[in-house]
Amino acid sequence: MKKKIAIISLSVLIFGLWLFCVINTNIRTEKPILKTYSMQESVPYESDYFRRSDNILDGYTITVLNAEIVPYEEYAKKHQVTLPERGTDELGNLLYRPEYVYDVEVQFSNTNNEEGAIDMFDTLLVNGDALMLRADADLWDQMYPQLSGSYSFRLRPNTSMNFHLPFVVESVYSEKYNMERVKKEKMSLVISQYPVKKSIQIN
Repeated sequence: MKKKIAIISLSVLIFGLWLFCVINTNIRTEKPILKTYSMQESVPYESDYFRRSDNILDGYTITVLNAEIVPYEEYAKKHQVTLPERGTDELGNLLYRPEYVYDVEVQFSNTNNEEGAIDMFDTLLVNGDALMLRADADLWDQMYPQLSGSYSFRLRPNTSMNFHLPFVVESVYSEKYNMERVKKEKMSLVISQYPVKKSIQIN
């Protein structure tokens, strides 16, 4: 009996020490520094990153040139994109297609980086923590066929290139964040998370 109590006590002690270490580590973990920029401002990536600390874009900059919200099919026609036919689910309902595109025109520049890659999975349009828009694959693939369907790309050193980033809302948020509501939202383009979280306010 005493041996059983000793084992239980030791287990509780070990768990308590583990819990203390986890809590202490979380408390001591540094939160990212927040930096906010404006449109038309050249924003350096520097040594900050989004998810992968091995993908450093030091030498790259991004400048937001313009932004507009356009109905989805109108946007596709404007950029000469042939949309796939809308399929149906097992109940015969049309599959989701976004109502609009939040187009953000940017210029990427690279001075001397030969290894890092711009990744569209790490370039998000947000309104704080509630809404997060990603670039639409159907539009992106046809707008930039030279990328062969890839969401990431590199620029040669000492070059710049303008891109239209076609952000769309996911189906789960589509009713809450319709086109008219999103026009009133304060949106930001987030380009890094750690150790500095950099965002560019969209006017």
